Amino acid sequence: MKSTSMISRQFYAISKRLFSSRNTDTFGIVLDIDGVLQRGREVLPRVQDAFKHLTDQHNNFIVPTVFLTNGTNCLRSEKAEKLSNILELPIKPQQVLMAHSPLRMFSELHNKHVLVVGQQHARTIAENVGFTKVTTIQELRTFFPNLDCVDFSRKRISANDAIELRKNFQPIEAIILLGEPVCWESGLQLLVDCLLTRGVMADFRRGSLPDQLPVIACNVDWVWMAEGVALPRIGHGAFLHCLETFIHTLTDRYLHYHAVLGKPTEISYLHAAHVIQRQAHEMGLDSVKTLYVIGDNPMSDVLGAKLFDRYLRHGGRGRFDHLDLDLFEESGPPEVRTRHVVDRCISVLVETGVYKEGCRMNGVAVQPVNTLIEHLSPGEQAALQQPDFVEHNLYAAIRQILARERYRLQPEHCLL
Repeated sequence: MKSTSMISRQFYAISKRLFSSRNTDTFGIVLDIDGVLQRGREVLPRVQDAFKHLTDQHNNFIVPTVFLTNGTNCLRSEKAEKLSNILELPIKPQQVLMAHSPLRMFSELHNKHVLVVGQQHARTIAENVGFTKVTTIQELRTFFPNLDCVDFSRKRISANDAIELRKNFQPIEAIILLGEPVCWESGLQLLVDCLLTRGVMADFRRGSLPDQLPVIACNVDWVWMAEGVALPRIGHGAFLHCLETFIHTLTDRYLHYHAVLGKPTEISYLHAAHVIQRQAHEMGLDSVKTLYVIGDNPMSDVLGAKLFDRYLRHGGRGRFDHLDLDLFEESGPPEVRTRHVVDRCISVLVETGVYKEGCRMNGVAVQPVNTLIEHLSPGEQAALQQPDFVEHNLYAAIRQILARERYRLQPEHCLL
């Protein structure tokens, strides 16, 4: 009986022969999830057919592929399991990249008391990426019930009990915005309180505003597509816009972000490129030279791919975000240091989600995105939102990519 390691080596050798039958270098695919693979829990048409072009008869990937989502309300292991079920393919957690995944880089904040904003699993997600002192927005409401003046029925404990709970409360030292909370109005009020009091949640002196706490935002998408609904739903980007507006109106200051994660920032695509390279090497393939990013949102997927392509073509210069990408690059082995290996990042827009031809719903960007591109001319900004090509759905996009790469499928992989 053959050993597992022997079977793996044989599979990777077959994969390498398949890639070697082409006339170009190795390529990788970065896939959005919502609006590309599924809408809510509904799998979009021909998605499973598309993956038959990327896998062999045993459902093993023969093209390096990762899933990059701005979703932040679950662990990547849970997302991988859900994808495995809907695609009927074994998707590894390492193939799934969430907007919050790069939070592991911010070790200087891991031992500080952080306020985490999100929905279910917010605490688990924060602790999973390294934070050790976590208070969720729901817990903060319990500590300070009198600050939530919207719905008094939500006050689960008395004021006296809350005072007892607060005896061990330490000031908030940083804010992590994973996603919008369930109750926007309450969350916005408490965030404003936290920022105006520098985390002590008590009175502040008028005319003497404190320095701002570090704020990290994950996912700046304004809209997303839900199951069974033809119209886009507002998302975390809209929540951030509300928070920015409140802070500016009340203080005449702009909300400053310590970092912004998720699409369209370069750090998310750099992270995806690193994972793609590792996957290619594990498959016995040459280094990936071209990345194809498939998404449904011009202000997220396309803009992010274009910014990353600019980063690659400028040799690591010309970045629009302010994170130290060089530090992140040098943390990996030389063979996965992206700008020394990857040549291009090509954006592919599909019409199964937010984007519809002739319909522009993403003309307004939240402050973090505006900051990325504000010094460019209107023409340059518009160019960054123009995909390299547009396809009707994922199946058509994959076929187009394979044709561009002159990728010769084996007979058992061909579909009509």
